Amino acid sequence: MKDSNAADTTTFEDLNENAISQALEHFDLAELDTIRRASKFVGRACDTRKEFIHSKLTRGASVEIMGLKSERGQQINGRLAVVTGTINNGRYPLKIQHLTGEIERVSLKAQNINPFLKPEQEAKEKSRLDFINYSSDAKVKEGHGRLLDQVLMTLRYAVNMMNGGSFYEGEWESFMRLPRSHKSVMMCNSQLFSLYTLKPSSAGYRMPDDKSILDSTVQSLIDFEDNAINYFGKMAAYEKDGRGGKLIIRNFVRAMKSWDTERISGEFWIARICKSGTVVVQKKDPDFREIDEIELGDVFLVKGIGSQVGEQVPKSQLPILTRTTFLPLYDMLVYDGLMIMDSRFPMTPALKNRINAHVEKAVREETLIYCGESAKKGLWNEEPPEHVSDLNTTKEEEEEETITYEPTPSQLRLAEKIMSFAKDKNYQGRKEGQAVLVIRKLDFTREENPNKVVGLNWMYPGRDESGYDMDFFFFGKWPGYTLDELLPELLKKLKKMDEIPGLFWMCEQSLVKPLKDTLKAAGDKLGYSETLIVQWYPPPSVEEEAYHSM
Repeated sequence: MKDSNAADTTTFEDLNENAISQALEHFDLAELDTIRRASKFVGRACDTRKEFIHSKLTRGASVEIMGLKSERGQQINGRLAVVTGTINNGRYPLKIQHLTGEIERVSLKAQNINPFLKPEQEAKEKSRLDFINYSSDAKVKEGHGRLLDQVLMTLRYAVNMMNGGSFYEGEWESFMRLPRSHKSVMMCNSQLFSLYTLKPSSAGYRMPDDKSILDSTVQSLIDFEDNAINYFGKMAAYEKDGRGGKLIIRNFVRAMKSWDTERISGEFWIARICKSGTVVVQKKDPDFREIDEIELGDVFLVKGIGSQVGEQVPKSQLPILTRTTFLPLYDMLVYDGLMIMDSRFPMTPALKNRINAHVEKAVREETLIYCGESAKKGLWNEEPPEHVSDLNTTKEEEEEETITYEPTPSQLRLAEKIMSFAKDKNYQGRKEGQAVLVIRKLDFTREENPNKVVGLNWMYPGRDESGYDMDFFFFGKWPGYTLDELLPELLKKLKKMDEIPGLFWMCEQSLVKPLKDTLKAAGDKLGYSETLIVQWYPPPSVEEEAYHSM
């Protein structure tokens, strides 16, 4: 009997042998002979399988790292690597290519290497390598950068035209020569994504073909596709653009379609400039300024246009806070060419350490976001559509409900006063240069608009600020003002300005049809057939809110 005070020298092999012995107690002699014969076959099969696995671990093979137990090993478990040589002292040399462009070399036993990748792993690795190998530095190719800048400036000028040229009075050619930091460019950019896919008529604007700024820009690109290919395509020389860059315009259109939903706007700390891009950290709550309680968000790896993002900032000043927008393009993210540095934001040593640690963790675990959602789903694995009709993007106006809104007696009385006023002023429909009455909450959240304020902004498109007149009223409760609250304020505003605007442009989409129907019912009762135009004013985009907070 074993001495209970003696040291326990039982080995792993002893435990296995004991377990096997106990299991074999349940078999008779014939069954034991069968198991013995089978074990020889199993042994040979295992040896054959091991040889097959080793045969897959050849130079250049893509493999998955697995089963490492150390702290650093656990950080790279699941990562893909490339075999760079033959086995040496029982270990294979591997190369891990990080998204940031750095290369890490490790030597691992075969038991920690899986050469059998799943299709989704291979697709993800291809996307990673496409990003890493796209260019030798942290910016887009010159041809892509020039085309991106021209597309964005064309979109911004389209915003200017939708606003009746109120942001810039010059022609497109002179607008394209403006510095990207020019006030007119910034103002146009602030509304770009508020109006991006809307038909001008549904947003209160009048344009000859009623195409969204996206579709009108797409059409101009397609119209000059051959010239653009000859210039931008050959300069970019990118395999996804096809031979001679023949697909570059179609690819850009495909990317532009994703900007409406996949762009990333806000405040970010530029934290590190790497070989393949610039690492930035999202400031999760853009309105929160308490240093000790700032929440750090996602970490992105983005490419610059013409220069690396943040390369003009001395390394000693990083991290530095900036406001910008990132756009998906191919298998990467690029910035929109407009970046506002906030050097006044206090950077404490503690916050700097937190940001750097946050970045280091994302780089080490490779949780960096470097492309858009469409790219993750394989958008760039197939060629773009060939026909312009496949590229249309304008959102059609939703069909209005067929049920007519029935106003209350008090609502109808107020509407009759408004329509009677319009009749006295001999209003005969919307005309060029008429005023626009913008009805919009001062902000769209309880936190930012605690007093529940609505602005009534009377403006004349194309005029400077001397043509504006602003009044305010308060609504009772969230989510917003009601028709009963709005009608008396409208009547007061019209009498103050002593005219009828060509457009009532309101942010409460749910009230557009009720107001239209109520005014029409009042007009019918008065025998007045003219229709006052009421349309929805879309809420501000992130870019518009950021611009007005500057």
